[in-house]
Amino acid sequence: MTAQVHEKIRYQGKRMRLASCPHFPEDHPRINEASEEDIMKLAMADKTGIIFSTACWREYIGSWSIRRGKLYLTKLEGRFRLEGKDAIFAEWFTGELCIPMGDLLEYIHMGFDSVYEQEIILTLELGVVVKTEVIEPRPIRIEIENKT
Repeated sequence: MTAQVHEKIRYQGKRMRLASCPHFPEDHPRINEASEEDIMKLAMADKTGIIFSTACWREYIGSWSIRRGKLYLTKLEGRFRLEGKDAIFAEWFTGELCIPMGDLLEYIHMGFDSVYEQEIILTLELGVVVKTEVIEPRPIRIEIENKT
């Protein structure tokens, strides 16, 4: 699998990347899926070419926000659209979110496996942050050929 484009998140007042893809209810009354015709138009208009490429298998990019300890869906681009101006409280989401921080230490051409200086791991239950951890990256594997 190709390395995937990150979702977007506003956390502690900063715009950051989200190396996770929180699901959302596709049948929510304010979430609409584009028709195949609209998707073709969107793909032609996408100046970056990223949303409908192998770098975005999900064919959308979500924007999220943590406000007062709660997760909100604020925007959807690509195959899905969020109707209206107000964010939706993500009471459906339970799981972990990973926010990479700092420099890229090791690029891995697969999913969200690249290694950064630090990661913020948010654990959520029904849309509410119940735990926050800042972790150092896993060790970078270096292979050395032994010629003896």
